[in-house]
Amino acid sequence: MGGGRSTSLEEGRGQIEEATTQGRQGNNPNPLVVYKQRWAVLVTVTLLNLSNAGLWINTAPVSYKAMTYFGVTLDQINWFSLVFLFVSIPFCFISTFSVNQLGLRAAIHTGSALNTIGALIRLLSTCGIISDGKTQYAVGLGGQVIAGMAQSFLLFIPTKVSQLWFPEDARALSTTILALSNPLGILVTQVISPLLVPESDNLPTLNYVFGGLAVFTQVVTLLCITRSKPPTAPSYSAERGEKERQPYLQQLKSTFTTVPYLLLLLALGCGVALFSALATVTAQILCPLGYDDVFSGIVMGVMILCGFVGSAVTGITADRTKAFTPITKLCYGAAAIFAIIMMEMFMVPDQRALVAITTGLFGFFGVGAYPIGLELAVEATYPVEESISTAFIFMSGQIQGVIIIAMVSLLSTDLNPKYNDVEVCSKGTGTDLEPRDYTVSLCSIMSLLTFVVVLIIVFFKTPYKRLEAERAQSNTNVSSSSSSSSSTPHSSGYSSENASRGDTTSSRTKKITTLSSEEQVLLQRDPTQTTLVHEEEEEEVKEEGEEEVV
Repeated sequence: MGGGRSTSLEEGRGQIEEATTQGRQGNNPNPLVVYKQRWAVLVTVTLLNLSNAGLWINTAPVSYKAMTYFGVTLDQINWFSLVFLFVSIPFCFISTFSVNQLGLRAAIHTGSALNTIGALIRLLSTCGIISDGKTQYAVGLGGQVIAGMAQSFLLFIPTKVSQLWFPEDARALSTTILALSNPLGILVTQVISPLLVPESDNLPTLNYVFGGLAVFTQVVTLLCITRSKPPTAPSYSAERGEKERQPYLQQLKSTFTTVPYLLLLLALGCGVALFSALATVTAQILCPLGYDDVFSGIVMGVMILCGFVGSAVTGITADRTKAFTPITKLCYGAAAIFAIIMMEMFMVPDQRALVAITTGLFGFFGVGAYPIGLELAVEATYPVEESISTAFIFMSGQIQGVIIIAMVSLLSTDLNPKYNDVEVCSKGTGTDLEPRDYTVSLCSIMSLLTFVVVLIIVFFKTPYKRLEAERAQSNTNVSSSSSSSSSTPHSSGYSSENASRGDTTSSRTKKITTLSSEEQVLLQRDPTQTTLVHEEEEEEVKEEGEEEVV
C-alpha cells in the first residue's frame, strides 16, 4: 500500500513539472530574450567602422602633404578616398549575398580581416622598405583597395545588428550608434591627421597609427564575435523575418520594386554622397580662401559632433514615437536649408565662425536624419534582409559621391587673382600647385540637393511593415494566452486537457506546500507517509464533483 502511494506521488510530481512546462509554452510559445553579448557586438562593429573610416579618409586632410611625399598629383592622392567609393559598388552585391547565406558573424570577420590586411599593406608601403615614392604610392593604393573591400562588409550591417540583437524599443538607438561610428571615425581622422602629419615627411606616422588600430580591432573581433545571432530572438520581427525570407534574388526584386524605398535610395544616397564629398574635398575647397587644413578638419569635426547630438535626439524620439517618416522629412528639409547656407559661406573668405556654425547646423539635421532613414528603409522593405536595404542606399551614396566629387573637380575654374595672397593650398608644401575656384561646383551641388529634398518631402510615404508585423504577432500571442487561461476542464482538445491538468496539479502543489513543518519533515524522511496529501486531494475531488452536480 505504501509503495503504491509513493509511486502515485512520484507520478503526480512528474505531472506537475510537465504541466508547468506546457503552461509556460502555451502562454508564450516564443519568448523574447535579450543578451548582454549584444553590447559586445555593438562595440566591436563600432570599432571596426572607426578603423575603416580612418583608413578611408586619413590622407584627405593632408592631401597636399601626401602629394609632396609620394611625388604624385593631387588627383592621384584623391584616389585614396575615391577607391573606397568604386570598390564598394561591386562588393555591395558580394557582401549582401554573404550576409544572407553565411550570416552576420562571417561578414564581420571577413570585413575585419580585409581591414587589417589593407592597413598593414599601407603601413608596409611607407615603413622604409620601399624607397621610390611612386612605388610607395602604388603599394599603398593597393592596400587601400583591400580596405575598401572591407567597408562593404562593415558599413552595411548596422540595421542587421540592431534587428538580430536588440529589442524593438532599442533598435533605432542601436542603429544610430552603429551608423554614426563611420562619421565618428572620419571626425577623429580629420582632427588628428593634420596633427600627425605637420610636414610631408611625417606621413609614415599616419600609417603606423591606423595600422595599429586595425590590428587592435582584429583582436577584439576574434574575442567578441562568436555567433551571428542570439539563441533566442529579441523581437517578433527578428524571429519571423528569418523564417519568411525569400531567396536572395527574390529579395532584390522585392527591394527594387518598392517605390518608397527607391525614393529613399535617391534621397539618403544623396545625403551620404554629400557627406563623403565634403570629407574628401573640404580642405581643397576651403584652402583657396585662406582656411588651412587644420580648420578644415575642425569644420568636419563640428559637423559630425553636431550630427551625434542630432542623431541622439532623433533616435530617442523615433524609438518612443515610431514617427519615422515625419522625423525624416523634417530633418531633411532643415538639412537642405543649412547645407545651402553652408556652401554659400564656403565661397567667402575670413568667415570662420559662420562656416563653423552653418556646418554644425547642417550636421545636426543631416547626419541626425541618416540613421532614422536607414530604419525607415527596413520598414519599407520588410521582410527583406536588413543588410540589403542598407547596402544599396550606401551604393547609391557611393555612386552619387563619385559624381559630386567629379563635379567639384570638373566645374572648378581659375582662382580670382584677388585671392592669390590669401590662399594656403600651396604654401608650405613646396609645390607650384595652382588653387582653383569652386563657386560653380558648389552652386551645382546646391541645385541637386534642392531637387532631391523636395522630391522626398512631397512624394515619400510608406507603411511601417516591420512594426505592423510585430504588433500583429503580439496581438496573436495575447489572444492565445487569453484563450488558454479562459479554457475549462469541459473544453475539448489537447490544450484544454493540459490546462485542466495544469490547474489540478498546481493545486496539488499548493496543498503540499501548505502542510505543517512537522508533516513536511515527516514526508522528507519517509515519502510513503502521504496520507494527509491524499486526504486533501480526495476532499478536493469531492468538492469539484459536488460543484459539477450543482
